[in-house]
Amino acid sequence: MLELKNIKKTYVTGDERVEALKGITLKFRESEFVSILGQSGCGKTTLLNIIGGLDRYTSGDLIINGKSTKKFKDRDWDAYRNYKVGFVFQSYNLIGHQTVLSNVELALTIGGISKKERKQRAIKALDEVGLKDHIYKKPNQLSGGQMQRVAIARALVNNPDIILADEPTGALDTKTSVQVMEILKKISKNKLIIMVTHNPDLAQQYSTRIIKILDGTITEDSNPITNAERTYIENDKSSIGRTSMKFWTAFRLSLNNLLTKKGRTVLVAFAGSIGIIRNCISFSCI
Repeated sequence: MLELKNIKKTYVTGDERVEALKGITLKFRESEFVSILGQSGCGKTTLLNIIGGLDRYTSGDLIINGKSTKKFKDRDWDAYRNYKVGFVFQSYNLIGHQTVLSNVELALTIGGISKKERKQRAIKALDEVGLKDHIYKKPNQLSGGQMQRVAIARALVNNPDIILADEPTGALDTKTSVQVMEILKKISKNKLIIMVTHNPDLAQQYSTRIIKILDGTITEDSNPITNAERTYIENDKSSIGRTSMKFWTAFRLSLNNLLTKKGRTVLVAFAGSIGIIRNCISFSCI
């Protein structure tokens, strides 16, 4: 389903070149809980971002369902992120002026899902993480653990094959961290969970596989793919899909965003008008 072949990532800033990843080769099972461990700056988050299509590798290849991504265009990456991958971030990344339900529904809009189905699927996802009674609350009315569960519901609502979690318990207390990890462990029974964490104790307790990284290279893999499993994975040729947000859906989202930020919208419009008037005056003077 997912394979990395000699993935390298180099960042160039001026005359400085930083090799974040120095040739990562990995294969993942359809359903397992993988924890990636390593010190800060070792390349963990870079690896996660490349797997999620948020960053591009410098060389090597990322194989998705037996298909190389070397010639992927932006629309291919968009479809991959929308249909195949769900993201859970440490900082939740929820939209403050939207309800819990709207935050989760938003993940479905780009796929052209009808309004009725979006609501049904969002409620179902929130129910799975124990938040069905909080769907009309705003994020600032929730605890940190509840907000992270909203983020997990948002990641699940498209029924992706892969859930990527970047320090999902980093901002949570011990008790809440355990609750979030229990949810992820349950999900990993039929999905691939790849989690970056600094917490080796949580990784040992909940993961089925631990991969350790040091200075952009893999130093340890507790449960690598066997030869027998490799044949099955290479035969997986399922499609990725295509994104297709409807025009009126995009229009409503844009309008709603403008209306919820009226003050800023008015100021931007006013500033733009001044600029236009000044240009007209300057042109008339010429």
